[in-house]
Amino acid sequence: MKKIISTGLIFCSLLYVLTGCNHDLFHSRISEGTIEYKIIVLDSANPMAKMAPDKMTMKFKNNQEYAELIAGMGLFETSFINDEPGKKVTQMVRMLNKKWAYIADTAAINKELQHDVQFTITETDVTKMIAGYKCKKAIAKSKDGKNPDVELYYTNDIKLDQPNWATPFKEIDGVLMQYRIAKYGFYMEFTADKVEPDKIEDGTFKLPADYKMISKQQIDDLYKGFQ
Repeated sequence: MKKIISTGLIFCSLLYVLTGCNHDLFHSRISEGTIEYKIIVLDSANPMAKMAPDKMTMKFKNNQEYAELIAGMGLFETSFINDEPGKKVTQMVRMLNKKWAYIADTAAINKELQHDVQFTITETDVTKMIAGYKCKKAIAKSKDGKNPDVELYYTNDIKLDQPNWATPFKEIDGVLMQYRIAKYGFYMEFTADKVEPDKIEDGTFKLPADYKMISKQQIDDLYKGFQ
């Protein structure tokens, strides 16, 4: 299966793949909290499938998002900070006790997106409940017809402006609650199973001082080595 989103930006697509739905009467439109996603590896016959992450945690506040995934039975951790106001994305990788980071500004993100699959987003009338939120379905179709369609369920009941600005799904102005992507050599499905209003510390969205800055090529090489 061909990758749908490049390595450097995939988790913007998750972190930053949030949705556009109508909401359940029991919810108010929250602007700060945590979303937990369950991850299912769809091509489980892959011998490395057991090394894939099974959960993603995303924290959000003030149009900033922090997403974290742990793979390789805890040996490998990747996280992303999506700073929409600052128009930059920070990607962090930890392998055992070694830590690296790469920061992409708007120019770098736009350059990367030019090499990604280009999608046409089609809205539908289909809705379903996910983690207590009534979400609307959209379908992303690759413009060249060479990649499978991507089903996206999103909600507008989580207060984040342009959460997908750094992804191929930027037309969707909502928080993604269910979607599929290719990552770590696997095809995976992400589904939100818990949304909790919570106080998030401002420091969550800052790069820790113990991460070593590296280039985009170097961070891509780390992912290739993991695969």
